[in-house]
Amino acid sequence: MIKERTSYPALLWLTGREAVVVGGGPVALHRIEGLLDAGVKVRVIAPEAIDEIVNLVVAGQIKWHKEPFATSMIRGASIVVCATDDIDVNRRAAWAAKSMGAMVNMAAPPMELSDFTVPASVRRGDLLLTVSTGGACPELSRRIRGDLESLADIYAPWLEKLVPIREEIKDRLASSEERRDFWRKALSADVMALVREGKLEKAEELVKNAVDRSRPES
Repeated sequence: MIKERTSYPALLWLTGREAVVVGGGPVALHRIEGLLDAGVKVRVIAPEAIDEIVNLVVAGQIKWHKEPFATSMIRGASIVVCATDDIDVNRRAAWAAKSMGAMVNMAAPPMELSDFTVPASVRRGDLLLTVSTGGACPELSRRIRGDLESLADIYAPWLEKLVPIREEIKDRLASSEERRDFWRKALSADVMALVREGKLEKAEELVKNAVDRSRPES
């Protein structure tokens, strides 16, 4: 059986872009919070909204069109999220957004109009782990996300230790090929085993020894 659509995994940097969220309920709130975390300017279109969304409006974090959806309200948006409990409104908003070149996320039916989905994710600082079932079983994504929590707790502190080492390697090794080769060897199975055991200082020592052995830039 051939799938009708295959997703393309990507992380988007959207700081300063505009997004419109059509809907004022809990699902809309969830999307709003994620967009705000990404530095997106958010406008909400809904005749009514839950208290948490109103609080964001009062705090000046988002704007609110307190009226039913109209096509003109989404002009200028890079992303439009459809999150009402009215399928017809969601459909009209989605098609209007597509006609204006905006990317559409259907947080409510009809889901087949989505241009992208929002995967279940775990973030620890700069470490972001995501999982998606392509919409086939969102609950499984949430279950796997629970498993990723423990992995994030292990690898986020390790990532923090690697950041300054990476900067040093960038100064020492001129080419990207040399740097890739260094990291393939430095993050060996033995080093990563130490990380999983929580022995970060020992793992860091081994990586720093590898730095000392690396060839200085000529």
